[in-house]
Amino acid sequence: MRHRIYASLILVAAMVAALLTACSPAAPPAPRTPAATAAPQPTLAAPSSIKLTPQEEEWNKVIQAAKAEGQVVVYAGSDLGGPIRPAIINVFKEKYGINVSLLVGRGQDGQQRVKVERQIKRPVGDLVQLGATSTTDFLEADLADSIDKILPELVTNKDKFYYNPVFDPQGRAVAVTEITLGPIINTNMVKPSDEPKSWLDLLDPKWKGKILVADPRRGGGGMSNFHTLQHFKILDENYFRKLMELEIGLYGGSSQEADNMVARGEYAIGWSSGWALAMPLIEEGAPVKFLDMKEGLTVQTGNIALVKDRPHPNAARLLANWLLSAEGQKIVHSARGSKSVRADVGDFTPEKGRIKVAKPLVRDFNVLATTNVYQEMAQRVFAKK
Repeated sequence: MRHRIYASLILVAAMVAALLTACSPAAPPAPRTPAATAAPQPTLAAPSSIKLTPQEEEWNKVIQAAKAEGQVVVYAGSDLGGPIRPAIINVFKEKYGINVSLLVGRGQDGQQRVKVERQIKRPVGDLVQLGATSTTDFLEADLADSIDKILPELVTNKDKFYYNPVFDPQGRAVAVTEITLGPIINTNMVKPSDEPKSWLDLLDPKWKGKILVADPRRGGGGMSNFHTLQHFKILDENYFRKLMELEIGLYGGSSQEADNMVARGEYAIGWSSGWALAMPLIEEGAPVKFLDMKEGLTVQTGNIALVKDRPHPNAARLLANWLLSAEGQKIVHSARGSKSVRADVGDFTPEKGRIKVAKPLVRDFNVLATTNVYQEMAQRVFAKK
């Protein structure tokens, strides 16, 4: 066993060494510039006749230091992949002259890279983008610096967001994207007058044998919804026992296939879909509709965090602030076809499937701290299936 662990560490270290080579500029790197620490205010370059505040002057120093560093390395999940990746790289380079190395993979991959880099004392990554669970793991491993008081967009524009974007009490991670979880229906099987408006409506006996539930015991969106709706005291264990009495379908496969099953008419209702999964079906003309519930819908955020001891402290800080700005959010979400976490940017989802979530139930650090309790409950409630 010891030999396997040693071999694994050698393999990961080799991957990091390769990454170091890929991310290094041809010329010797500039000396690391100390990160500025004062809480800044946002500013644009101003004519000399306009006097800047001390906070604006401090932020201008951050921008100049970031330009001197010349690059920033990001380990990201799928939220910043696809067409979003080149959009970020190109716009940020054009605006600031800073190269962005944006490596897209699973959240666990980025976290593992940072851990190994710390072990071998050769930091490469500056910024990470992670899902809610991976963010929690990253913070508990003490890999992130505080972020909430050193970014202008969080200091001065926090009221522009739909909800508090700061993920944890120590302010080490902040939301840049979101995924909404809720029920979908097959519109050929559910009449408009019968559309559920409340989570409790799904306990109506008329839905017996017609509801598909993504198995919470398998994690994923099923567990996220099961957990969050109970954390916020909307549902309880008794609700799920009653749901079981309706002879639900319990599906342990992929969330996308669960939605496909509803689209094909195998079930009238999918209890826990992801909006991002349902949207392509809606665009293709499938008889699928994503529903809002009056008690609220689960919202999972995609978060960014600044890596401790990062090699490009100011460039990482500048990129993090830009991703939270109205400009950055517009670039990300227009390419992603999704709703921004900022209320002043808007919704880029296709109008056909667009919904307004009346009550977002955000899965932040405090919610995720209670996960184990609900994992045990899921095993009890769904054991007979």
